Amino acid sequence: MSRRMLRKAGALLLGYPDRKRFETVLAQLGEIAEPPARDLLRRFLETSLAESDAGREAQYVATFDFREDLSLYLTFQELGDARDRAPALLALKQELRACGFLCPPDELPDYIPLLLEFLAECPEDRDVKELSYRLARALAGIAERLGEHAPYLPLVQAILMALPAAAEAREQPRGGEEDLALPYPLRYL
Repeated sequence: MSRRMLRKAGALLLGYPDRKRFETVLAQLGEIAEPPARDLLRRFLETSLAESDAGREAQYVATFDFREDLSLYLTFQELGDARDRAPALLALKQELRACGFLCPPDELPDYIPLLLEFLAECPEDRDVKELSYRLARALAGIAERLGEHAPYLPLVQAILMALPAAAEAREQPRGGEEDLALPYPLRYL
């Protein structure tokens, strides 16, 4: 199956949990991914759907909202809470808009599920390699910090299968500090 479908499923599942979305993805797993990604998604979904809605929401908040090292915001993963983050967010929003991809008004443009959706839906002629590398680095770091028994680990591992290999992404040059201070390095667009 295509990486695009797996990225879209990752975007749907890594966002704030919604039972209906989870059930929809579970019903379409055969069309979304092949083993082992399908097996990882199934394990994540079955575990998540066994929880109550309140339990699933509490798990999400405890995992991603209360731990800075697991933040689902790309620029936070790369820059931390540096003051350079605000111009980076503005530049990212403008670049996404230039590609015809509008961010929801209630979400920052570096929200990893949103960027996964962008990768899933951007035109084929767009070079999104740099963004793919950046997301792979960020998600590989999140996977390492989650711990082997974390409920979200299988989901993050499956999403990583739709991105460049983490080892390959780590080898790509990130640019110097001066690159990070300029408009966010979205040269992939």
